[in-house]
Amino acid sequence: MSGESALDPQTIIRLAEEKIRVKTIALGLRVTEFFHDFDRLRSGYVTSSQFKRCLDTNLRLQLTPDEENLLFQKYDLKRDGSICYRDFCDVINRKYPETTITAHPESLTNAAPPYLNSWRSTRHIGTQDESERLKDVLQRIAIYCKQRRIDVLTAMEHYDKHQMGEITDSQFYRAYVGPELNEAEMTLLRDKYSDPSKPGLMNYLNFVQDLNRIARANETTSLFPTTNNADQTPFIGVEEQPEQRSIQEILDKIRIATFKYGIRISDFFKDYDKLRSGVITETQFENALSLSVQKQAFLNINDIKKLTEYYRRPDGRVYYKEFVDSMENAFNIPELEKKPLTQVHRPGQGLLSRPLNTNLSPDEEDRVTEILGTIIEKVKKRRLVLFPFFKPYDRSKAFTRACTKHQFGRVLRTLDLIPSPYDFNILCKKFEDRENGDINYALFCQMTEQDFVAIKIEAEEEYPCERARMDEEQKREKLNIIVDTSNINLNDLMGRIRHHVLINRIRVKEFFEDFDPLRLGTISQARFIRVLSSLGLTGLDGVPLTETQMFALCNHYRHPEQRDLIQWKQFESDVESVFTLSDLEKAPTVQVSPQTIYEMPTTGTPDWTNIDPYNKEELHQAMEAWKASCDQRRLNVYQPLKQFDRHNRGHVTRGQFRQCLAIAGLPYTPKQLEAVEAAFMDDDGFAYRRFLEWIQPRRIDPLRYNILQKELQDLNKQKVLPETKPLRSIQDVLQKIKGQVFRRRIRLYEWLKDHDKLNCGRLPFDTFRRA
Repeated sequence: MSGESALDPQTIIRLAEEKIRVKTIALGLRVTEFFHDFDRLRSGYVTSSQFKRCLDTNLRLQLTPDEENLLFQKYDLKRDGSICYRDFCDVINRKYPETTITAHPESLTNAAPPYLNSWRSTRHIGTQDESERLKDVLQRIAIYCKQRRIDVLTAMEHYDKHQMGEITDSQFYRAYVGPELNEAEMTLLRDKYSDPSKPGLMNYLNFVQDLNRIARANETTSLFPTTNNADQTPFIGVEEQPEQRSIQEILDKIRIATFKYGIRISDFFKDYDKLRSGVITETQFENALSLSVQKQAFLNINDIKKLTEYYRRPDGRVYYKEFVDSMENAFNIPELEKKPLTQVHRPGQGLLSRPLNTNLSPDEEDRVTEILGTIIEKVKKRRLVLFPFFKPYDRSKAFTRACTKHQFGRVLRTLDLIPSPYDFNILCKKFEDRENGDINYALFCQMTEQDFVAIKIEAEEEYPCERARMDEEQKREKLNIIVDTSNINLNDLMGRIRHHVLINRIRVKEFFEDFDPLRLGTISQARFIRVLSSLGLTGLDGVPLTETQMFALCNHYRHPEQRDLIQWKQFESDVESVFTLSDLEKAPTVQVSPQTIYEMPTTGTPDWTNIDPYNKEELHQAMEAWKASCDQRRLNVYQPLKQFDRHNRGHVTRGQFRQCLAIAGLPYTPKQLEAVEAAFMDDDGFAYRRFLEWIQPRRIDPLRYNILQKELQDLNKQKVLPETKPLRSIQDVLQKIKGQVFRRRIRLYEWLKDHDKLNCGRLPFDTFRRA
C-alpha cells in the first residue's frame, strides 16, 4: 500500500486497467458480454456493485480499495453512482480511435500475450545491479543456445504435461540446457520468473520469450554493427559458420522431412498462386518454403537462397511446380497404377539409418579409436549390456535411438565409462547428429558390444524378374506376336458379334469405359481381349472366338501410331450400329434398316440350296407325314421338346429329339430320320423351333386394333334416324321434363347451380343444354 500511495492517481488507474486487460486477453474473455447481463436495455450503465461483481466473479481479479475507488470516479460520468461500462470496455479492448492518426498505430491495438494463458510476471528485480546481472545472464544463455541450435522451449515443454506454461523449480533446473551458471545466477533466474500467485512454480514461457527477444536483437545488431563495441557483452566461444551444402543435399533433407512429418508442400505454395500457373515471386517462394519445412529440415537462410536461385526463371520469378513435384514424388513413382511393370527402387536394409560423423580430423579419428578400444575392454571385462541403460532416455514418443549429450554423459558416468572432458567431446562429436545435436547411442552400443547389432547394412540387390526390367521397346516387341489371320472372314465375324449383341441387348460402351477412365478411346490389347470375354464372346453361350479371331480383331482396330493400343471407340461404333445409326438428327431423311437384317443363323446351319435331292425328297415325305399325324391326333410336340430345353436356348441334343419322337408316337424310317437331322442340326444341337415351324406352324392372329378401327369407321358412316312424333309446344317439353324429374328423383336446381358460379340466375344456351 505504501508503494501505491506514492503513485499519482492516473498511474494507479493505468496499472489497474493494464492488469485487467492482460487477464482478459490471457483468458480469452469478452468483458462486454458480462455487463450485458446486468444491462437489459443496453443503456451502457450499470451500478457500482454490479460493476464490481463482474470483475470479481468473471475475472477472479481482486482490486485494492484505492484502485476500485479511482475506477469508479473515472467512469462515473453522470455523477449519480452509475458506471459507464462502455467506455471502460473500450479502454480495456483498446478500441482504435477513429479520429486519431499516428505514425505507429500498432501501439493502439490490443495485442495478445505471446503464449496462451501466460502473462508477464509481476515480480521485479530490485536493484539496478541485479537487473544488469540478469541481462548479462540472459545474453549468455541466448548466445549459447543460438550457436548450438538448442530449442529451449522443447526441453521445457517436456515437463509441462498439462500445457499450463509453468513448471516447478526442480523441473526448471533439470530442463535448463544453457551454459553453466553459479548458484547466485540460478537464484536470480528463479526470482525473476517465479509466479507470485503460485509459489513453487516458474513461468518458463516468459523465460523463452525473453531469450527469443534477445536473440532477435543480436541478429539486428549483427546486421547493423556499431562502431563502439566496448560495452558489448563478450561472446562465449566461437560461433560456428553455417554449413555449406550442395543443392542435392538440401533437396534430400527436404524430401526426408516431408516424408517423415507428412507435409503437403504444395498447399503452402498454392496460397500464393491463385491461378495455378506454377510460377510465383522469389519472396513468395522463400516464405512458403520457410513456413513448410524450414524448421523440420533444419534449413538456414543460405539453403533457402540457393534453392531460390536454382529454380529461378529468366524473368526473375520462381517455377515452384518442378520443386513441388520432385518433393512429393520423393519415395514413389507418379502414376504407378498406370505402369504395372515399372521397377520400384527399394533401398537396402540400413541405408537410410543415421550415419556417423565423418568430418573429424585424422588425429580425432585416431583418438576416437583409442577411446572406443578402452571402453570395449571395460565392457567386455565387466560383461556390461549398454543398450538397456540408454533406452529409457529415448525422449521421443517413437523409438528414435537417440538421446541428448547430457543423457549420454550421465549413462557413461553411471557405468564408470566416462573419459576425460576432452575425450568425451570428441566421442560425442563422432556419434552426434549434425542437425539437432542428438547422440546416436545405438551405433555406440554396436561398436562397443560384441553381440549387439543395431543397424545391419546390406547391399542393394537387383530385381530378379526380367519382366519388370523390360523397357518400352521390348514390351512392344513382345506384343507384336505374328499370327496368321488370312483365313479369317472379318465381315462374318463382325456380323456374328453384332447378332450376339442384338439378341442379348448388350451395351458395349459400358464395358470398355471401365478400363478407360480418361475416355481416350484406346486401351491396351490385353484389356481389349478381357472386355471381349466380359461380353460373352469367348463363352459357351456367346460367340466362341478363337485366338486367331481375337488377333484379327486387334489388328483391324489397332492404333496407327501407338501399336500397343486398340481403338475400342471405333469397335463400339461398328458393333452398336445394329441398334441405330449415329447422328440421325442431322439426316432426317435417312431410311433406317430393320434390325432383323443383322440376325444370323447359328454356326453350322446347313444351306438348303446345297442339300442332296434324294435327302430333300426323304425330308419332305417325313415332314408331311408328321404334320398330317399331328393334325389328325391333335398332338402338341412343343411341350416334350420344351422340357428338355431348360435354359430356353431353342436347341436339344440328337438323343433328346429322338426321345421326343418316341413320346409323340411319330413313325419314321432311318433314312427319313437321317435327312431330318441333317437339315436341322447345327453346332449347338437340334434346332427344334425351326422344326416346329414346319409341322405345327403358329397361327398368326390379325391385330384386334385394326378390326376395332374398321368397325368404328363403319358405325360412324351410318345416318342418324329422324325422331318419331316430335313435340311441338313448350308445354309438352316441360311436361316431359317434369315426368323425368319425378320418376328419376332428380333435383334440377343442383345441376343448374353448378354451372352458375356467380348465382345470377342465367346460363348461356350451350351451358344450359349441357346441364
